[in-house]
Amino acid sequence: MHQHAASPRGVFVARVVANLRLCEGHYRLRLEVEGFPPSRPGQFLQVQCRPMEGQQDLRELDWKDGRLPQATQRGLLGIEPILRRPLSLAGRQDVGGVARLDIIYRVIGTGTRWLAGAVEGDEISILGPLGNGFEIRDRPAALVGGGVGIPPMIYLAAALAGAGNPVVALNGARTAALLPLTLIPGVAPRADGEPTGAVAEFAELGVPSAVATDDGCLGYAGLVSAAFEKWLNAHRPGADDLVVYGCGPEAMMRAVARTCEGHGLECQLALERHMACGMGTCQSCIVKVKDPAKANGWSYKLCCADGPVFDATQLLW
Repeated sequence: MHQHAASPRGVFVARVVANLRLCEGHYRLRLEVEGFPPSRPGQFLQVQCRPMEGQQDLRELDWKDGRLPQATQRGLLGIEPILRRPLSLAGRQDVGGVARLDIIYRVIGTGTRWLAGAVEGDEISILGPLGNGFEIRDRPAALVGGGVGIPPMIYLAAALAGAGNPVVALNGARTAALLPLTLIPGVAPRADGEPTGAVAEFAELGVPSAVATDDGCLGYAGLVSAAFEKWLNAHRPGADDLVVYGCGPEAMMRAVARTCEGHGLECQLALERHMACGMGTCQSCIVKVKDPAKANGWSYKLCCADGPVFDATQLLW
C-alpha cells in the first residue's frame, strides 16, 4: 500500500465542547482546536488524560530523618497517568480555522476514567494527527467495525460519502449496551444483517448500516465478521467492484481479511496496539508483516508510524 509523506503534527491545546455518554462505558468527546493540521480517516491522537501543566494537584513528600522519600506515581500525581492515550479520530469539521474533532472512547482504565470527567470548557493537551490513514478508492466500499474500532469507520464513511462513493457499514459489539452508536427510534437493525438506516451516525451521511451483537440481543446474532461474510455472499461483488475497510479486535480483523482474500477483494485494516509514544520512538507497537527481502520472509513494522492502516495481504497473523 502506498504511504503518504508524514503529515504535519504538533502538540495543541484543545477545548472541550461536549463529552456525552453514548452507552455503557462509551463517551463521545468533541474538541475544538485552532490551527490543527490536515488529517485523514484512520489517523489518531495521543491524548493527555490529566490536567494541563500548572493545573495539577501536586503533592509534597515528607523528607524525614535524612532518608530519601519513597516516591511513587500515586504519591506524586495521585491517579493521574503519565503517558498519553492513543485514540482514533471519529470525525472532523472545520469552521473558520477551528477544527472540531470527535473522539469516541471506552472507559477501561485510569486515563479514560479521568477523560470521562472532562466538562465543557476544560482544556486538554493533544498530540497529532499521527499515523497513516486509509486510502480512498474510487469504488463502492464496505466498512466493518467492532467495538472501539467503530469510531474511525464513522470518519471514513463521511470521507467516502463526500467523494460520492456508495458505502455500507457493518458494526459489531458484544451486546447492545456496549454499542457506541445512536439508534434512530422506530428503525430497528435487521436480524438478517442487511444494512438499514437504523444508526444515526451513518444515516446522517446517507450510509446504510447493520448491527451485529455477539449475544444476539440486537440486529444480527453473532460476530460482525460473520455478518460481513453473509452480506458479501448475498451480494457477490466482483474484485474490482468493492474495497473493504476494517478496524476492531484482532480476531475480527483476521476473519475479515480471510474473507476478503477468498473473494479477491482489497482490504485495508486499522490495527490496534498499545502505543506509548505514538511516533515510533518507543518501538512498543510492533506488527509482523511479509518481507520477501528478508531470509525468513518477514519483518517488523510499527503500528504508529507505518500504520495503523495496513494492507491486509501484508500482515502475518
